Amino acid sequence: MTTRTLLDSIVYYDKGYIADLYEVTSGKSPETLITRNQGKKAGIQIPVFSAEVSAQETRSFPISTLEMLANTLAVLEKDSNLDPSTFGSEMPSKLGWIEGELTVFKTRSTVLENKTGEHKSLADDAFFQLRVKSGLAFALITTPEYFALGLDTLLKMQDTILRKMSIPVRALLRIFAAQDHMNQWIAVPLVILEKSGS
Repeated sequence: MTTRTLLDSIVYYDKGYIADLYEVTSGKSPETLITRNQGKKAGIQIPVFSAEVSAQETRSFPISTLEMLANTLAVLEKDSNLDPSTFGSEMPSKLGWIEGELTVFKTRSTVLENKTGEHKSLADDAFFQLRVKSGLAFALITTPEYFALGLDTLLKMQDTILRKMSIPVRALLRIFAAQDHMNQWIAVPLVILEKSGS
């Protein structure tokens, strides 16, 4: 796949994961700066178990994460396809490819009030979802900055103008032993590429 073809097919990629993978597979380490940060309580007595001091790592590679993805895609392609029949409670996390349709969904948590008999909304949230032909679905934990420019906005549009969304994709996911109330598996996408029609 050419870099241009890759660029045009990217829906989402985890830049941190790709940078780590590039470092591991290429053996090229970045320039690294580690800084120590102190929280607001630095000038007063800090409780024994408080984590008020932390270290932050800043890395600088001579190439972009897009080029890193292009250089590591052959390695990623070697990962196997996910086998949903192996999913189960208390399983270790699984990493692999799966094909499906990327869409969005919204959840609401409500409670029935005894006095009025009406449902009161406690919380609501919106997620991206990957639906597979077998009927299986994955609720995706995503980071807005990892989407191709503007695509994360589709999540907000479902309350206003978005009527339907179904993007055919191939996704590299990390699945955890966790399901939501609709029995969708919880997954973190590492790479999502749009599938061409051919």
